[in-house]
Amino acid sequence: MPQHLRRHDELGQIHFITVSCYRRLPLFGTPQARNIVVQCMREARDRLSFRWIGYLVMPEHVHWLCYPQSEGEKLIPISSVLLSLKTSIGRHVKRYWRGIWAANRSLGYAVLDRWASGPETSKPIWTTRGIDVNLETFEHLLSRLEYCHHNPVKRGLV
Repeated sequence: MPQHLRRHDELGQIHFITVSCYRRLPLFGTPQARNIVVQCMREARDRLSFRWIGYLVMPEHVHWLCYPQSEGEKLIPISSVLLSLKTSIGRHVKRYWRGIWAANRSLGYAVLDRWASGPETSKPIWTTRGIDVNLETFEHLLSRLEYCHHNPVKRGLV
């Protein structure tokens, strides 16, 4: 990881994380794909014993507000949370789209069809790096939650 992109694991701080799909592909553009993301989030939370404050699944990116500490206040490295999430979501979402591709030879979006018809090794789900911001104040937390609430409205999704 480049020096200027360090993650900061601090007790008592919430992380606001944004991770985008590869080339902004709408890989979470269906209710089924979004449900996969949420289910993988639950499983990661249960496996690592951390807490969610909020989240937003958009067609081509995800925002997470995560408190990476167990109830016993044990710090869980945010890199472990992200690795678990990105691996699990990537595997399950890819399996979902492969099933649709096998049945229809189309994913319903031209950009996704180009992605699906390419070589198996060139089907990444995620960009290599996302945004991770430590939220140090309650006001900062509220502003990020408000951003998540307004993001789909601004895009005309709701």
